[in-house]
Amino acid sequence: MDVYIFGAGASAAEGAPATFDFFARAWQLLAPQFDDRIQAVWRFLDEVFHVRITGPDAFAYTPAVDEVISLVDWSLHVNQGLGYRYDPPRLYQVRRDLEHLLCATLDAALEARTRRATGPHARFVRGIGQRRPVSEPVLISLNYDTLLDDALTDAGASPNYGFRDLDLTRREGPLLAKLHGSLNWALCPACGHVAVADEKIAHLLPHVEGLSCNRCGCERLGGMIISPTWLKSYEGAHLQHVWDLALEAIQQADRIVFVGYSMPPADVAIYHLIRRGLLASRKGTWPSVEVINHHSAASSPSERIQHEQQVISHFTRLFGRGVRFDFSGFSGQV
Repeated sequence: MDVYIFGAGASAAEGAPATFDFFARAWQLLAPQFDDRIQAVWRFLDEVFHVRITGPDAFAYTPAVDEVISLVDWSLHVNQGLGYRYDPPRLYQVRRDLEHLLCATLDAALEARTRRATGPHARFVRGIGQRRPVSEPVLISLNYDTLLDDALTDAGASPNYGFRDLDLTRREGPLLAKLHGSLNWALCPACGHVAVADEKIAHLLPHVEGLSCNRCGCERLGGMIISPTWLKSYEGAHLQHVWDLALEAIQQADRIVFVGYSMPPADVAIYHLIRRGLLASRKGTWPSVEVINHHSAASSPSERIQHEQQVISHFTRLFGRGVRFDFSGFSGQV
């Protein structure tokens, strides 16, 4: 069985913003009509980091989005404020506003793409369909955009998200285990049911007219994503079942391919999942490991060499000397 693990680099190949420049891209994509919640994020960055937020260049003097969310998460974890303006109750709202900004930015970035039918994800899905392996591949995604979902749908297969209450009347595609949730998922706080929408709605919840739980009728649905932070929480029965399926897939893997994912130290839960799966392999042999990575377009030759050496060293330490590397970037390789 082939197992593909998609990280942010795969989405960046189709125009999704990277973590380090997320705020600047958010400004460019969403300006000039910022809604109240995004305006609140700009005020927070202004007041906490003493940087006047007047345009995308201002974010060169603020921490990256994952650092900001981590700071807020830690403040909430220890129940301490950030200055007199941001006590824990107000920080809780800032946390929700930051998540809203994340989802709205991703939605805008992916709506702007013009190569949906010919982009890397579409080519990848066509490739696995043509390859016809003995067993169907498993797709594990750490991204909550819908690039893979859209590619599967366009190919005529509804994504199999691995929920317990699947709609068995639909033609299911390969398992798409989205470990950090998805922009098109909505969680019912009343009965715990997860609704899958046809559109990206996480940044609009709970105020989506006409959307309600099709099990109990609750109209206060919430988003279901895990934001980039150093204090990730993976609670929730539905996501736990998805994680269990991902673990089982790794246990049965003959080949694991990391697509645009560098496995940073903050993602210890992901490494733990993979390591557990490898140590309980049902194959009795170590799967082959491949890494598809890319360089920044602005990288100099020396910077590219340094980047390659760092990636090679990192994955070799984690998975041994047999790892194969492809630094051409994600273009749909299977």
